Amino acid sequence: GAGRSGTSVLLNTVRKTLAVPPPPPPSRLVSRLNRLNPFAKPYVPVQVPRYGEGHVFPILRGLHQSTAAYFQRNKVHALNERHMLHDVDEEDIQNRLAGLVRDIYLDRFGGTDFVDKTPGKEGIAAIPYMQQVFPNLRVIYAQRRGLEVVRSAVLKFPKTGFLSHCATWRDCVMGWKSVRNQLQCQVLEIDQFEMHHRPDKVTEQLTDFLDLNAGQSADMLEYFRTDRPQSSGALNEEPLGIDQLGWSAKQVKVFRDVCSKAMHACGYSESDTYYLDAKLADCSLA
Repeated sequence: GAGRSGTSVLLNTVRKTLAVPPPPPPSRLVSRLNRLNPFAKPYVPVQVPRYGEGHVFPILRGLHQSTAAYFQRNKVHALNERHMLHDVDEEDIQNRLAGLVRDIYLDRFGGTDFVDKTPGKEGIAAIPYMQQVFPNLRVIYAQRRGLEVVRSAVLKFPKTGFLSHCATWRDCVMGWKSVRNQLQCQVLEIDQFEMHHRPDKVTEQLTDFLDLNAGQSADMLEYFRTDRPQSSGALNEEPLGIDQLGWSAKQVKVFRDVCSKAMHACGYSESDTYYLDAKLADCSLA
């Protein structure tokens, strides 16, 4: 999901619950190459979590699009039997690129049991391509109301413009709505509001989704209760309305111009009910 939506606490909680081991040393081939390279950094074992974020698999989407664009530009050459491109299959290249990305993950993690956090619109847009690489992947999508995300992002990244923060949230949530129907893999959507106010409910959802046993489920609930999401001040304690955030009239207008349609599409209000359906907020805060 978008940054500032509870992605970090989800990553850490799932990793600790599943006891995901740290990545193994590089492959023998990489190790031999490193020995030949005096500038290579030696492998140093580290504790879980190994990577705070991934940002690797989105490259596959770029490779796929670039390959498709190349074949489109050169379709005349592909029709000519005297050209090598005539005997090269675009789908075969796409499959080989997917295999390359798969090998990178397998080499780094030693298998298909790993947890990857890649927030942002590029990561969201690339999930269908990652599905091609790992058909059995499970996707946990974290979301949070635009008011809280923008307010939190402004506090953490004050040098980034307000408009940019608004557009980033909008692009992420609307991008997810576009991608969601393309996925055949297992998907679970979690709102950060629920993580904070109803960790028991979220734990039940994740227990079913990840096939956790009773002990793991109890551990997860404890992690949620003690390892709180990255703080956004009072917004983590109770929802506030747009007129309570201290924004200027110009900022309120920018937010509404950029995010209103996405807010409505996601069922979010601008008031202190958080959801458009006040009953959902009442249930979460109960």
